[in-house]
Amino acid sequence: MTLEYVLLDVFADKPFQGTQIPVVNLTGLTLDEAAKKAVASEFQQTETVFIEPQKPVPASVFTDRGPQRFGAHTILAASFMAFELGLSKNEGSFASFLLQQESGLIESFIDDNNGMPGNIQFARELSPTLDRYTPELSRLAAALNTAEKHISFSKYKPLVVSVDTPTLIVPFTRPEHVLAASLNHERWNALLGDIYTSELFLFAPGSITGGTEFHGRLLSPDLAMNVFPPIGNVMPEFIAYLAEQPETAAGTHTFSMDRGSPETRKSVLHVEFDKKPGKEVRCRIGGNVIKMGQGKLFFPDA
Repeated sequence: MTLEYVLLDVFADKPFQGTQIPVVNLTGLTLDEAAKKAVASEFQQTETVFIEPQKPVPASVFTDRGPQRFGAHTILAASFMAFELGLSKNEGSFASFLLQQESGLIESFIDDNNGMPGNIQFARELSPTLDRYTPELSRLAAALNTAEKHISFSKYKPLVVSVDTPTLIVPFTRPEHVLAASLNHERWNALLGDIYTSELFLFAPGSITGGTEFHGRLLSPDLAMNVFPPIGNVMPEFIAYLAEQPETAAGTHTFSMDRGSPETRKSVLHVEFDKKPGKEVRCRIGGNVIKMGQGKLFFPDA
């Protein structure tokens, strides 16, 4: 059996940046979960998307551990391929595509760039849970191997926010301090009794690419020091965090955030959100997708 696939750079402003997502076209073919896990393992990327136009739910996400929920990167990757395969709905200057998972439908919008997929974004409504109790800044700074002033001088404050995953969001004053942070495992483990999450998202006003309002980084005990994983899946928590700030007025707000380091791949995410008193925060998360290659994978017949 021959499987056709494309390799996409997601949230990339230019080639060889962003997050690499393989998308496998299963038009007219069927793979069970074990086979999809094997294919995802072969690609050795963060996640792999499978498009199956013949099925009621035409897209799925897998890693070598099994099926996964759609996140920001895989939504954009699936939407890009849906546009190319004619699975999206023509809306004039753009196309729309519906993805389904347990929490309901996710609608994405793909700009029509002379018949090619352009900028892609998707919409969500957020119902966050907030926990203002966080460790003292001195203990938090020690756990992050940073000076307390790099956190305390920020106009923002640490906060635990949960939309999809409880995440401790920690503000820094400058992107270089975010890049320099690392976990002191002994001191971090001592904090775990005070908070109910091990997910950490660090951010600072500013940019490493020169064109964004914020820089962000996910940090966890499982990551090596100089690894900068994709941040798209934590954007709902960060948007809810910004919407909660007293200085964030009611209305529509836009911002962009980059991810990575000067020596590694960089991503750029673009966000809009609507804050209205007494209502859920509605947001739109988007970016560019670049097709970097396509090929065939030879899968043994059963």
